Amino acid sequence: MDNLQQETGSGKSVINTNSQNTQTSVNDSESKFRNTMRQAPVGITILRGPDFFVEMANDTYLSIVDKREDEFVNKPLFESLPEVRNSIEDILNRVLTTAIPYNGNEFEVTIKRFGKREQCYFNFVYQPLIEDSGEISGIFVVATEVTQQVLAKHRLERSENQFRTLVTQSQFAKAILKGPDFVISIANESMLKNLWGRELYEVVGQRLFDVFPELESQNLGKILHDAYQSGKLYRDNEASILINGNDGLKEHYVDFQYAPIFETEDEVSGIMVSLNDVTDKVTFRKQISEAAERLSLATDGTQLATWDLDLNTKHIIYSGRLAAIFGFEETKLLTHQQMRDLVHPEDRKTVVEKAFEMALQTGTYYYEARIIHPDNTIHWIRTQGKILYDENHRPHRMLGTMMDITDRKEDELALKISEDKYRTLADELESQVQLRTKELTIANSELVKTNMELAQFAYVASHDLQEPLRKIQTFATRILETENENLSDRGKDYFRRMQASSTRMQQLIVDLLAFSRANAVEKHFEKVDLNVVLQNVKEQLGDTIQQTNARIIRDDLPVWNVIEYQFEQLFTNLIANAVKFTKQETDPVITIRSGLISGELIPLNGAEAHLTYQYLSFSDNGIGFDPQFKDRIFQVFQRLHNRSTYEGTGIGLAICKKIVENHKGLIDAIGKPGIGSTFIIYLPV
Repeated sequence: MDNLQQETGSGKSVINTNSQNTQTSVNDSESKFRNTMRQAPVGITILRGPDFFVEMANDTYLSIVDKREDEFVNKPLFESLPEVRNSIEDILNRVLTTAIPYNGNEFEVTIKRFGKREQCYFNFVYQPLIEDSGEISGIFVVATEVTQQVLAKHRLERSENQFRTLVTQSQFAKAILKGPDFVISIANESMLKNLWGRELYEVVGQRLFDVFPELESQNLGKILHDAYQSGKLYRDNEASILINGNDGLKEHYVDFQYAPIFETEDEVSGIMVSLNDVTDKVTFRKQISEAAERLSLATDGTQLATWDLDLNTKHIIYSGRLAAIFGFEETKLLTHQQMRDLVHPEDRKTVVEKAFEMALQTGTYYYEARIIHPDNTIHWIRTQGKILYDENHRPHRMLGTMMDITDRKEDELALKISEDKYRTLADELESQVQLRTKELTIANSELVKTNMELAQFAYVASHDLQEPLRKIQTFATRILETENENLSDRGKDYFRRMQASSTRMQQLIVDLLAFSRANAVEKHFEKVDLNVVLQNVKEQLGDTIQQTNARIIRDDLPVWNVIEYQFEQLFTNLIANAVKFTKQETDPVITIRSGLISGELIPLNGAEAHLTYQYLSFSDNGIGFDPQFKDRIFQVFQRLHNRSTYEGTGIGLAICKKIVENHKGLIDAIGKPGIGSTFIIYLPV
């Protein structure tokens, strides 16, 4: 018994010892497990019961929610984090009731931590805890914060969207081509409509050279392959490219750039293509060149040489024809002094230098003189020119033409010799005189015919010149509007100057046409109420009259036998001049008077004393003019003021004079500086 008891007692001791060892082992394992979970790099927490008591939370989880262990563990989850209830309560309840795990990916939730509310993103797993009895006692939570990764992805998406928006909204044609096959990823409206002539759905996902096979063999297609293979940026200006769009194969000129897109640091994944269609600009430049060639042909056809002399430096620019007139090759470079030295010594001072001095006073240069060619032969030239003044009304340039008139002079000399012979041998050579007279009559008829043909040529040429001028103005305006940001300030200034010059040239052509019409042979006279003519002119000049606050005071005007459109032009020019040449801060007042006057009272050559004249006078309170210039102002291209002060071509009053002469009338001008001007028209009754 004692032994048994001893054994039994000894057995209890063994059993107790084994139980204690097992419990110790379990406690150690649990301690190690909890310690492992506490140090895990992911957030871990255990939630118990329907109120989701926090049984434990490791350091990572506590860091995520910005809580201490004593204020978070052993408390309901939503007591510590009430702001997350709306986001996850339903999910937790579903896991607790269905025992189905839930995986959250980039799950968005707002947490109040670090003293503020933050929008955060998590990847997490809600794993149900199931006891041996099958009861779901809680939820095991493993969470990883991916806020920074998600925000970075969002930034990348926004950046990519912004890049795509930049491409699609760019005013230049842009497209992105992917891979070595140049698959079209995106193309903006400018590329689709203006160059490709395609809709987006027709090209996206297609290989570029499948859609436009004609591009592959062209230079731009070859450069595209080079850009992809080398990873280098390629760009060029005004490159020619043929594209088969909806309207057929068409040539464009483009400024282009091929920019490689890198997937990694060294690997090219695609090409961003940027094109700027400059077809209009290139076409415009070609048209200017063609217009210059046509002008050159026109001057060559008339055997005229043109020149431009700087009066200060005596530097001269001239066409090749001028060197040929002096007996040299057209490529020969001559100075102004060399040209002057080639003038015959007897004509140099008495003709040429005298004409030059007169031009400095009158603004008009004209002479006929002899020149000596390098082979010592003598030739005759006729030179015409016009002085240009600077802003201080000082002569600074002279523009003009030169023509060889040797043949004409020889004819004149021959004629003079013949006339001397005829005077001496009048009785014996009467028949020869008659024959010569007949030849002269024919020559005069030919001269009249030639003058008429020249007038017709000027009229037609003026019409033909207007079209390229309109294109110059149109294309200059279009470039300033569409390429304004790409032009330098100097470039913009050049375009504005070009526009101003072309506008002046167009006005000059219009005035030349008006002058040509005033010279027209066909004149249709009819009874016209001049009051109606005046009213039409006032309506045409309505904007100008309103802007200048001008007043027109008039008598009742007569009904007269006139060429109606010419009298409308006459009234327009005189009233427009009166409005234009006004004094500063003074409203224009134009007074129109009408009446009858005896010819003997008219102080003009050509007035017939025995006739009665109808007069029309136009008086203004403008700047007036010096009476010594009363004849000069009616000459073509004569101006008393520079263009920067008062606009105009210098043709208006010449047209007025021609119209009055067409009506067998006279025109007079009376002016006084600072007081005003009066223009009087006399028409024979």
